[in-house]
Amino acid sequence: MLVILTGCPEQPSVEKTPKADLSQSSEQTANMVADKRQIVTKTVEKRTSGRTWSEIKASGYINAVKLDWQLESALPRAGSTSAYHSSLLKSFADERGLKINWLRVRNLTAMFVKLSAFEVDIIPRHLTITENRLEKFSFSYPLLRDREVVIAKSGKHNFNSEDINEVVLPVGSAYIDSVTKQFPHWEMNIIDEKVSSQEVADSIADGTAKYAVLDGISVKTLQQYRDDIQSVFTLPKAINLAWAVNLGNDSFLHELNQFISVHHVMQTLEPERTIDFNKLRKDKLPLRVITRNSPETYFLWRGELLGFEYELMRKFADIHKVKLVIVVADSYDEMLELLAEGKGDIIAAGLSRTKVRAKQITQAKLATSLRYNRVKEQLVAHQDSLPIHELADLKGRTITLRKSSSFWTTGQRLAKDFGAKIIIANEDVATEILISQVADKEIDLTIADSNLIAIESSFRTQIITPLTFKEDVPYAYLVRQSNPQLLAYLNEFIRKYYRGTFYNVVKNKYFYNEKLLESHKKYRLVSGSTLSPYDDIVRSHVQPYNFDWRLIVSQMYQESRFNPLATNSTGAFGLMQMLPKTAKELGVDNLKDPEQAIASGVQYLDWTRDRFSKDLPIQEQIFFSLASYNAGFGHVKDAQRLARELGLRSDIWFNNVEKAMLLLQRRHYYKKARYGYVRGREPVNYVRDIHQRYLSYIRITE
Repeated sequence: MLVILTGCPEQPSVEKTPKADLSQSSEQTANMVADKRQIVTKTVEKRTSGRTWSEIKASGYINAVKLDWQLESALPRAGSTSAYHSSLLKSFADERGLKINWLRVRNLTAMFVKLSAFEVDIIPRHLTITENRLEKFSFSYPLLRDREVVIAKSGKHNFNSEDINEVVLPVGSAYIDSVTKQFPHWEMNIIDEKVSSQEVADSIADGTAKYAVLDGISVKTLQQYRDDIQSVFTLPKAINLAWAVNLGNDSFLHELNQFISVHHVMQTLEPERTIDFNKLRKDKLPLRVITRNSPETYFLWRGELLGFEYELMRKFADIHKVKLVIVVADSYDEMLELLAEGKGDIIAAGLSRTKVRAKQITQAKLATSLRYNRVKEQLVAHQDSLPIHELADLKGRTITLRKSSSFWTTGQRLAKDFGAKIIIANEDVATEILISQVADKEIDLTIADSNLIAIESSFRTQIITPLTFKEDVPYAYLVRQSNPQLLAYLNEFIRKYYRGTFYNVVKNKYFYNEKLLESHKKYRLVSGSTLSPYDDIVRSHVQPYNFDWRLIVSQMYQESRFNPLATNSTGAFGLMQMLPKTAKELGVDNLKDPEQAIASGVQYLDWTRDRFSKDLPIQEQIFFSLASYNAGFGHVKDAQRLARELGLRSDIWFNNVEKAMLLLQRRHYYKKARYGYVRGREPVNYVRDIHQRYLSYIRITE
């Protein structure tokens, strides 16, 4: 368990951390970290009974528990349970004017231990209601009815329930009870450690285990993005899943059940539907927004869901008090199909409203909203390439474009009228990748819209835009023609908010953030000098976590250039660029204070390291931890899995997992990843830069 940090206890200052710090054994490391955590554990008064609803209400908060790998949520997909429960409990708390105090544990067994000890009020998770559990705990009304299934590696299987099958089961799971009662002759291999459904599936896919049991909704979620597992058997007895509270806590249970009854929150995988907006609201159904997983629209960064389109649609959903569900599509054609088939309600994906697309939209019986954004269509070139001043300069130059992109028509005109050569890009290569290839001199030219160019320019100063082909290209939302109410509400939303304060703040956050566009001067050092103004603070916090203090200083420079008030467009703040929400979960509430900021950063880096196998060499653990700190643990796990599929080493960062990380920028790969798109070049450069600077720091201080 990762214990909450409540303060920064004084530690003796150390002049130099011995190099042996990076070669301590895993057991020594674990002991030192455990000692540290005992020091910083929040003191909790022992209770002998659960908190009643009156006590919870008077305190102003609900104590809830979640698994520690949920510190970062995965990219929500249909059926994604952790995001569903967090959102649902937040809705319950918000309606009653309460906050949520999250505690984290390593596995399901530890969840029930916390509840039994009255340290938490609720386990908000899909928990199977079993006879054994009913003897010890109370459960809310069911949130889902499901069936448990046996999964195996994709391929031919002759699974027979009468055989003596060995199945993998996570410790503390209800699957153990189900198998014990329904198939007592099976051999149960109980994994006594923290595992997610993703990790269980990994063990099946890599051949570590032959069979495992999961609930049906988890398997459906996994199968949305991976094809290496399959269901081979469904257990016959249906199960009810619900939230757990302490036995006899009837007042709290009554409030929960009332909320569930009023809001009809039974989670199901929605069927196709084409109803209009008023009925959607009346039936308390979610608004399903179809979009792309990309830096312009919708993506996951350090556990935060972000994106220009996502934030606008979240605002729209909040105004109309409907839940928001994101449906991720892989192409423009797929978006149109999903909308026409009733698998989504709106397309909000930065789609330009062009004459060429208008005919296709009408044929699909879809309708466009008013313009909610406008961009320029521009040529992208490398600053060192031959200069381009006018259209005639394009003769003989090569422009790489996807045939399905809105820029294809422009490219064809440039080829016909000005002698440009058009190269067709693979359909899985997104425009941001083409821009990066221009920056890396892998291709000559491409065309993109000004919004995406603004994002990429903040990371790639080598690109320039010598020509603008179109001004004021409109972006519009798409809905079905049979949904005039939804179209009217969208147009009303656009009229009210377009170019208003909220809209401009969100747009500037993603496209025109000056802090991201600044170039930083190198922090020059000479032998024997201090590395930063915060060396002593860093030394006092790294020892129990077995980090070399110079590594943390190098990371701090990468994050903030030693500016304690540094911030970025996503809300990260302070010397270690922590997100306030993550810092709060680590017990830190003042990121302006260098000591608290450094303490939270070190503890979060330790949390990421703790999630990786202890079989990794110490140095590799550091590389993987740094990559996770930058991009998020889930993206790195996706890269490890992809590395294995490609025949690369999943336990070595440089030239192995980092290669897979770069590929997760490409649609062909990220559409099969649990955490989706990631700007892979960022963590790759992040780890390399910190490592190189760290080696310099070692030379300077020795």
